[in-house]
Amino acid sequence: MRRFLTTSLSHWLGLVLLLGSAAGCVNKQRMTEPIRSVGEQLLFSTAIDRALSELDLEAIGRLKGFKVYLSTVYLQTLDQEYLVGSLRDLLLSSGVLVVDDIAQAEVLVVDDIAQAEMIVEVRTGANSLDSATVTAGIAEDQALPNPVTGAPVALPELAFFKKQNNVSLTKVALVAYHADSREHIFSSGTLLGGAYDRHYQFLGLIRLRFTDVPELRAIKQLKRRYR
Repeated sequence: MRRFLTTSLSHWLGLVLLLGSAAGCVNKQRMTEPIRSVGEQLLFSTAIDRALSELDLEAIGRLKGFKVYLSTVYLQTLDQEYLVGSLRDLLLSSGVLVVDDIAQAEVLVVDDIAQAEMIVEVRTGANSLDSATVTAGIAEDQALPNPVTGAPVALPELAFFKKQNNVSLTKVALVAYHADSREHIFSSGTLLGGAYDRHYQFLGLIRLRFTDVPELRAIKQLKRRYR
């Protein structure tokens, strides 16, 4: 009898600990869910910043003192506004006179060559994000068919190890030449910039994050401070 009670008590205690552990692993917070996350946007903007930082300022200096108009006609990419704004900032800080009115421009990016003394073309070859996830265990998107109805039944994620790798890449290039003579002024060549954000999870409890995005590191410190 004593052995039976001891065994039953052990079973009940194990069941309570298991339920308590499962309940303790559930920690979901939901405030707003925009289309793009903060991490994704910061990965894009950091890649753009690093690509433009490769630009030869000596070449840009050849446009110093001229009025420059930047057109987005050759730019169709994500975060285009940030790319154009960052390029305008770079030109202004290099002494180039950036104007918003094409009629006032002496060095400009336009379709009508007759309006320009010089032409500066800006183009992007890539500005995107690659994501890859590796899960050792049951992934969150796995399902089994219901033996009665045949409908798929989603399985809860049970990952012993999970890795998520996010890498952004931006490829930008500029070329400048005289509008009349087509004489080449400069080509920037390929300007590459990138950033990464990696997440590791062990047994659903231990979470690690490694990133080279300064703002994401700052956010990580803020989360630790206000826990």
